[in-house]
Amino acid sequence: MTAQTMTPQTESVNKAFDQVFECFKKATDSTLQMQQDLWRQWTAAWPAFPKNLPPWTQQVQRFEEQWSQGMTEMMRKYQQTWERQYKTGMESFEEAFHLAEAKDPVEFRKQVMGLWQKSFENLKELAEAQTTHFQAAIEKWLGLVKKTGA
Repeated sequence: MTAQTMTPQTESVNKAFDQVFECFKKATDSTLQMQQDLWRQWTAAWPAFPKNLPPWTQQVQRFEEQWSQGMTEMMRKYQQTWERQYKTGMESFEEAFHLAEAKDPVEFRKQVMGLWQKSFENLKELAEAQTTHFQAAIEKWLGLVKKTGA
């Protein structure tokens, strides 16, 4: 086969691809147009929001905003506490691998006791932090409720 006999075939393939792409473009354009038309119809049917909202709606919006900020702050504190706990746990895990390096039973006992004490202190710190965060969150929420209720 020569280049001349391939040209008509290549042209027909190119035309076929062009037709497919043109049809695809038309379908995409019409779908987009239909979505825009539907959006305009749906939004036109929505009632307009009143410009002067009652004062209680502003209180509710403020409460929701402050509650959301409080929850975000609380979750950030929990995340920091858990990250610190995880880091300390990983360090303890690494230290546990060094127990086998003890030269005698006295040194082994000393390392085990130190590891146990560190783990216990970390667990105590986590519990205290969680309690403190919980108390702070309850106080904040109660303050919000009192403020919006007054």
